Amino acid sequence: MPGTVHLLVGAALAALIPHTPTMVVAVFFSHYVLDLLPHIDAETFASKTGPYTGSQKISLVIDAILILTLLIALFLLRNEGAHILMGAVIAQLPDLMIPLERYRVFYPLHRIHTMFHWNEKRANFWDWYIFALFAPILVAGSALVVIWNY
Repeated sequence: MPGTVHLLVGAALAALIPHTPTMVVAVFFSHYVLDLLPHIDAETFASKTGPYTGSQKISLVIDAILILTLLIALFLLRNEGAHILMGAVIAQLPDLMIPLERYRVFYPLHRIHTMFHWNEKRANFWDWYIFALFAPILVAGSALVVIWNY
């Protein structure tokens, strides 16, 4: 799932869950639930041996710019933004921790990520492409409605 969607859902859950410890757990594991949905991002179907293609690099740069822009906007537009900002950042943690997953102490996270993440094997079971285009948009739009109405 694009990082932007994880960020928005994390911020929306933080807006809905005022109790910080509960929010942290819910937002962290929301990342894995979102990764179950069919989606198209640079990582999902990337070659395991070669470098990213030009379009994959462009999509990663656009996603990174959107993430930074949304983080700044959430911080500046919300006076109570620390809680929401924390939710937005924590929602990104599973992807940010991927380099650590090769170490024994973090390996269980790798197993969880692999178990939940949308992949080529799951994609072969059904006609997913149209849903994969619209699912992130629908989820992000719903999260924006929650954030806006909070």
